[in-house]
Amino acid sequence: MRWLVLLLALVAGGCATPAFSAEQVRLTIEGRAVLDAPGLQARAEAELSYTLSFGYVARTGKEAVSCWFARTGKAFEIDTRLWCGPVQVPGTAAATDWVPVPLKEVERDDSGVRLEVQPPQVPPLGSRSTPVGKLVRTDGRETSADQGVGEAGPDFLAVLPDDGQALDPASATVRDDQLEVHVTGYSSPSVWPTAEGDLRAEHGVALRVLRVRVTRHSEVDSAFGQTPWRGWLPQPPELALDVPGRRHRLPADRMPDNGSALIVYTVPVTGGAESLVLNTVGAKSLEQRVEVPSGLVIGDAPVVLRRAPGPESMSVSTPVAVGAPEPTGSVEVVRARLGRQRPVLSNGQYELATVGPGMALLELRLEGHGVPSVLGAGQTAGLLAVTLPNGEPARQVGARHGGDTFPVAVVFEVPEDVRSVSFSVTSGTVTLPQLGTVAVTGGAAVGVPLDF
Repeated sequence: MRWLVLLLALVAGGCATPAFSAEQVRLTIEGRAVLDAPGLQARAEAELSYTLSFGYVARTGKEAVSCWFARTGKAFEIDTRLWCGPVQVPGTAAATDWVPVPLKEVERDDSGVRLEVQPPQVPPLGSRSTPVGKLVRTDGRETSADQGVGEAGPDFLAVLPDDGQALDPASATVRDDQLEVHVTGYSSPSVWPTAEGDLRAEHGVALRVLRVRVTRHSEVDSAFGQTPWRGWLPQPPELALDVPGRRHRLPADRMPDNGSALIVYTVPVTGGAESLVLNTVGAKSLEQRVEVPSGLVIGDAPVVLRRAPGPESMSVSTPVAVGAPEPTGSVEVVRARLGRQRPVLSNGQYELATVGPGMALLELRLEGHGVPSVLGAGQTAGLLAVTLPNGEPARQVGARHGGDTFPVAVVFEVPEDVRSVSFSVTSGTVTLPQLGTVAVTGGAAVGVPLDF
């Protein structure tokens, strides 16, 4: 009986002992022992707590956030970084990310290598950072960097491809001259299925999902790529999502240039307003906010930017003659665009024209037909005219030249609520290359509809 009691005690003691202990695992760098490895883990976790509290990363995954060494070779040879997670960098996918924490060597002797914890290197917005190899702690536990999807904590925000899942209808729009964003769906699910697994919110926060349709005009509008440019080139606008207590900037490289995306994020269960924010940066910067999912405009926004910018194509023509007594050709308006800012040529360089309060910039894209093909846009631009519905002429702000008789585009200042204008070519005399002094004869004005 005494032998049985002793045997049971030995078995119980063996079961209570972990497979590895801090003394059993000898972490090494270049074959030398890492001194006070548990202390390095603890100090890195303390550093990461500040990163979490400031919202630079969010809790996610299935395990508590902790810091791990990365095995790079045989036995327990490790990298000179700790990897802390699982977390999610706002703007990335829904899967787990890791924050590297560099280790600086401060002493080396026969007993081993002493290291010092450096500030965490938080990945840039929308960028993932993943360790290579197995993750290990000083007690010998190992885990994989890819932990799929678990619970989303505060400040979680993922930008995902639109997989067509059903959302409640929503309607909210915010735009400037380079970027147009429409909210077309909204949901408050308890669980959201992703390619990596089901996503749930942890205690204290709730999930939200937005479907947005993005049109990046600057990617398809050659006007913003004109050269030479005076001063700063047009700066890409910045899109952000405001939730209670936090503003999340949405990384441009995670959003489509022309298409739909899903934004999955968490908000406090206590509630609060959510809004989409568009910042037009650079010259004459502007911030616009629209509440989601209601579409209510918050604050003052230019009326013209609450309207659609205009169709991609139209076709209205006014007759014209160059060097002939009667009109033999035409100038066609192939696109009309309403906005707040447009590039125009000034003293041989392009610059961004910005309209004042209560007004809008009307850009007419033009094509000449049946007219001489000469570099005459600089001379003929002043003959192009727009008349407002009240009969007054619109002020010409500028033009963009091309390799033809008339400009490729001309820009006028008009009232921001204008619904139509008349376009014509004024008769006059100009001096053109190869042709010399010639008469330009215009015909009847043509109406340009702007009811969009």
